[in-house]
Amino acid sequence: MTLYNFKSLLFSLFLLLSNLILNASQAFAQAGGIAPGEILSTNPKIRDTSVTATVPDIVPPSAPILISPENGALLNDATPTFIWQGSTDNVGISYYQLYLDGAILYNNIPTSNTSNSFYTLVYDSGSGQYSLTPTATISNGPHTWAIYVFDVAGNYNNSATWSFNIDTLAPNFIITSIGPIATNISAQDIESIPDDPIELENNSPLFTGTGENNSTVKVTVSMPGEIDQVINFTIDENGNWNFQLGILPRDEIITLNFIITDLVGNISIITNLKILIIQEYIIYPPTPTPSPGVVPTPPTPIIKIPILPPAEIMVRIFQAIKKMLPDAIVTIISQTPEIIQAVILKITESLAPFGTLVATAIIPIFSLLALLLQFGQQLSWQLILKILQALGFIPPKEPQGIVYDSDTNAPVSFALLTITSAKEGMAQQIVATLVTDINGIYQGAQLPKGKYIISVSHQDYKFPTDKQRPAYLTIQEFYRGEVFEVTSSDSQQLFLIPVDRLTETHENQSLKKTLRRILQKIKFINLFWPLLAISVVITIFYPTVINLVVLMFYAFILLKKVLKWLKRPSLSGYVVNTNESPVENAIIRINDPEKSRFTALITTNSKGYFSAYLEPNKYQIQVSKNGFVWMREGSQLSLAEIDVTLGRKSVRIIMKDVNEIYKEMLS
Repeated sequence: MTLYNFKSLLFSLFLLLSNLILNASQAFAQAGGIAPGEILSTNPKIRDTSVTATVPDIVPPSAPILISPENGALLNDATPTFIWQGSTDNVGISYYQLYLDGAILYNNIPTSNTSNSFYTLVYDSGSGQYSLTPTATISNGPHTWAIYVFDVAGNYNNSATWSFNIDTLAPNFIITSIGPIATNISAQDIESIPDDPIELENNSPLFTGTGENNSTVKVTVSMPGEIDQVINFTIDENGNWNFQLGILPRDEIITLNFIITDLVGNISIITNLKILIIQEYIIYPPTPTPSPGVVPTPPTPIIKIPILPPAEIMVRIFQAIKKMLPDAIVTIISQTPEIIQAVILKITESLAPFGTLVATAIIPIFSLLALLLQFGQQLSWQLILKILQALGFIPPKEPQGIVYDSDTNAPVSFALLTITSAKEGMAQQIVATLVTDINGIYQGAQLPKGKYIISVSHQDYKFPTDKQRPAYLTIQEFYRGEVFEVTSSDSQQLFLIPVDRLTETHENQSLKKTLRRILQKIKFINLFWPLLAISVVITIFYPTVINLVVLMFYAFILLKKVLKWLKRPSLSGYVVNTNESPVENAIIRINDPEKSRFTALITTNSKGYFSAYLEPNKYQIQVSKNGFVWMREGSQLSLAEIDVTLGRKSVRIIMKDVNEIYKEMLS
């Protein structure tokens, strides 16, 4: 090898080694952030590097929220709609599962609207709620349900578990006995209802039976000629029930209809169940057939005496009395619940030994109660005495005036009159309070010298009247709240006071006022005869000392009524108009001219008739009615003299309509 060749070889090795060192340096520099064409002595640039990595989904979706059926719900629908609030997930919901009674009922429920042979699914995107309605029915009875949710990664969550109960069957109801008779009448078997009436002896039968617990039962009892009675009760938790009817009429077919409703609203019925309460009799047989050769006596007919217990006798008495009462009162009695009527009947039986005393107290108790309600806020001992006087429990004094309806002239009963002082320094001081009686008459005011004002209050009327006083009437004949003066302590204040009836818009229809009006209607009814009948019957069956004493009291009152009926009035007459038509509610004032007092203050009836019982004497008579004047022989009269010293007197008074007078004046 030559020297030249040796040098060439060394040079080639040097170049190879240099390239290796340079490539290693560039690789090292690039690894340190130095790009090609750059050297370590230059500042390397900052560059971004993207790294991509895959992280697995381990987050479960949110739990579904159950909405319906609610926990513990009672349903009568065998295909209920299941509603729940949808879940949320960080990646996405894949599907739902519906569990029924701990097992999957529907799997792979999608997240959008769907309808197939198994169910119908509706998704509300606004609320995020799912509604799933099964196609197949779910069995009756208790059930549980829950919703499971799965996301796309297979993570899952579940809702709470709720329970519900399905009941689509009519409630069972069986009558096992009616009185002493065992039965098996079922609402589920129409053939079990007998066609013929079930005959009973006890007319207050007890019904017993079984049924679906906590169901409500409505029983309608229909009797000929009576308002239907309605009984309501609830079957107990053990499925047992019973109820007892009040005393029923005998020998009449009574029809019962049952409506049974369970807790979810299912209904079953029993209709046209008929019962008949047969009448028991004591039978006295006819005279036996005589032996041959014996002269026969006229045969004695069969005598049948009904056997009635005291309780039933009382009911029959009340039924007879009900027929004597007005229809409005009968309706109120008939609408009273059967259980209350039964309680009242038992109380009546216990009170029977002194029942006549209780019966006698009914009129004053109801009357006093009505008036106490009317004047409740103004009660005082003085007013209570006036109320008792207005009711007739305290002997009346001489009449002093009357309060009457300004339209009809009818007397206004139980109005409150307040007399106040009009004297300076004593203004508005109450001097006296008075109450009008059933005829609208007030009495008992004796005022000292001074100036006074009368005001009137009544629940149905207002005072003073809006009508103007006619020119032909004085202040005393048409009082509107003016100040009057008493110049002598012996004089009486004789006023005729008109009041205006309130319209419906002014009347306050409160419960208290309604009760007052009902009681007021009761107290106006003439209960003497029905109470007398009750007292007689009670005394026959319970001849106690108290009942006998009260019956004697009734006999005394009856005797007074008979004597009054036999006694003819000393003064009587008719008030008619120019057409001979009766003038109703004309006010008749009969004065004793020597005493300047009213001897009698009365009003005419619908026939224009009036009567008064007077001592033999000479009297002055005055007649007044709004819109009429008293005419005789073409002249207007203010009063006339009546002489009853020699015996009874009958008069005929003609009153002329003021409109006729105005027409005559204008013609």
